[in-house]
Amino acid sequence: MIEIRQQEAIRTPQIKEVKPKKKTKKKKKNSISKTTINIIRTTQRNNIDLTAIADNKANVLLSLNALIVAAMVPIVIANVDIVFAKMLIIPLMVLAVTNFVTIFMAAEVLKPSNFDKMRTNATPDIKSSPFFFGNFYQMQPEEYFVHIDGALSNTKDLKSHLAQDLFYIGQRLGQKMSIVRKAYNTFIFGIFLTLIATGTVLFIF
Repeated sequence: MIEIRQQEAIRTPQIKEVKPKKKTKKKKKNSISKTTINIIRTTQRNNIDLTAIADNKANVLLSLNALIVAAMVPIVIANVDIVFAKMLIIPLMVLAVTNFVTIFMAAEVLKPSNFDKMRTNATPDIKSSPFFFGNFYQMQPEEYFVHIDGALSNTKDLKSHLAQDLFYIGQRLGQKMSIVRKAYNTFIFGIFLTLIATGTVLFIF
């Protein structure tokens, strides 16, 4: 009997346990991919780095021109008679105008943006981005929590907010770089004009 049972056990095929397949989560069509997020982060990081470079260039101009003004004022006061006798007041006036215009333009670059303008959207249907402090620094906590919760729950709005942030950062960066370029051109042209005026006054008058 034991041998018969062993033979029957050998003849009956062994049924393998079928493990249930793990359900793979399907990505939503409107979800933001990791590649897109990395591109956005890289772009924002580059824009912020370029903004810091523009601020550093403006700071150099501001410091240099302030140093020139601080050095020239006591020299001119101590030699007022010579300045007027040799007609050096003309190149000094050119230099002073150059310094003050350059300082003003450099200060415009370093001056913080007007955050109230950033709350105005190009797309009226979508609220301002909750990820930039300039858009919510005047909000109450409850208002901000509701605002950011709604932004995070809607993928379409989230993409729009990210696009808004990139747009405003890039726009401000473009303004900074444009003013910095004009400030350097003004400084170079003013120094060149001052040298010409000084040479003309000394050799002609």
